[in-house]
Amino acid sequence: MIGEGREKLLETSEYHSRPGGAPANLAVAASRLGADVKMTATVGNDHFGKLLIQKLEEENVDVSDVKKIEENTTLAFVSLKENAEPEFSFQRGADSKISVQQIKDSQDLIHIGSLPLTNNESAENIIQTVEKTDAKVSFDPNLRDELVDNDYFETLNKVIENTDILFAANQEIKELGDRDQLLQKVDEIVVSKGGKGAEVITENGTYSAEPPEVQVVDTTGAGDALAGAYLAFRDEGVERALEKAVHAASLSIRKKGAMAAIPKRQELKNSLKSD
Repeated sequence: MIGEGREKLLETSEYHSRPGGAPANLAVAASRLGADVKMTATVGNDHFGKLLIQKLEEENVDVSDVKKIEENTTLAFVSLKENAEPEFSFQRGADSKISVQQIKDSQDLIHIGSLPLTNNESAENIIQTVEKTDAKVSFDPNLRDELVDNDYFETLNKVIENTDILFAANQEIKELGDRDQLLQKVDEIVVSKGGKGAEVITENGTYSAEPPEVQVVDTTGAGDALAGAYLAFRDEGVERALEKAVHAASLSIRKKGAMAAIPKRQELKNSLKSD
C-alpha cells in the first residue's frame, strides 16, 4: 500500500494498492529479463492474495507453489520521504507459513527471502531444503529492527552457512559478522550501495559497477530488482551480471511501486547501449 505524496507514515492518509514483497519483486525482475521463475509463497484467501497471484501470472511466474490459506494476506504500508526513500509498516499475516509440501527442489537456483524465517516451522522447512539441495542458494537477509533477536540471528546463520550468493547492505554485513567471516561461508556477497551502484565481493577480488543517471521517483524494491537481474544473468559471469543488475535497479526507481518500473530485457539492453 503506497502512500500518495511525500509524507511520513504518521501523516499519510491515502494509499494505493500495488503488488510487491521482496521475493515477488525479485521473481518479476528475473522473469522480465528472461529467467524461468517459480514462486513459493503463502497468501491469504482474500482480495489481496488473489491480486498478488494474478500479477505473478501476468508476469509469467509459475505460481503452482503459491498457496492460499484462511488468513489475511500480509500488507506493507509504505510512505515515500522527500528523497524517495521508503518508510515501512507491516501487518503480518499468511506470508510466514511455508509448508514442506510447497517447497520443491528442482531448480538450478533457489532464492530465499527472510520473512518466512520468523516462523519456526517455516524456517525449519527452508533450512532442511537448503542443507540437502544441489542447487545454488541465494539469500537476502533484509534485516529489519522489529524482527531481529538472538533466535532470529541463529536462524539466519543456519541459512547463510548453506548460501552461495548473499545479498546484503554494508550495515547488514556488520550485523552478521564481517566480510571475511561471511566469505568463509558464501562464495559471493552482493552489496547494494544505493545511488552509488553495487559491488560483488569474492575471495578472488571485489567488482564494482556504477549506475546511470535517472530521475528518482521511488526507490522501493530497487534492491530486489538488482538481485533479480544479477541472478538472471549470473551465468554470464560476475562482472557482466553486476553491470546489468545495477542498470536494472536504476531503471526500476522511475515510477511508484516496487514492480512498476522493473525493466524488461529489451529495455535493459537499450539502456546499456546508451550508457
